Amino acid sequence: MPVLTLSGINAQGSQVSTNVSSNEAAFVTGIFSQEIVMSAFRLAELAVEDEVARMRNGTSAFVLPGVQIMIFPIGLIITSIWTVVGVGAYAMGTYARYNFREHYRRRMQRLEKGTVARI
Repeated sequence: MPVLTLSGINAQGSQVSTNVSSNEAAFVTGIFSQEIVMSAFRLAELAVEDEVARMRNGTSAFVLPGVQIMIFPIGLIITSIWTVVGVGAYAMGTYARYNFREHYRRRMQRLEKGTVARI
């Protein structure tokens, strides 16, 4: 995120500056001037800072990510279904080609025999 810095000179003649956030609202006067409005990004940053502080104090345990499946694996199920359908279609095509080949071989053997008498 870009950081915008406003600089200026106050009434006493000294240099002042402040950062302007592009994802937070601030009101100078009016009803909302006493409110502190924070974006979802800043709220998430505060939650992370609180969790890191609790981990340093020892009040919260570190959980290694990726060790447990914490959500229902719907993507795995959908991918597995598509895999089974694809392998099934491939197997059906292979079986059909095998049957066609055997039928072709039998037909060619019959043609090669011609009018030979059968027992």
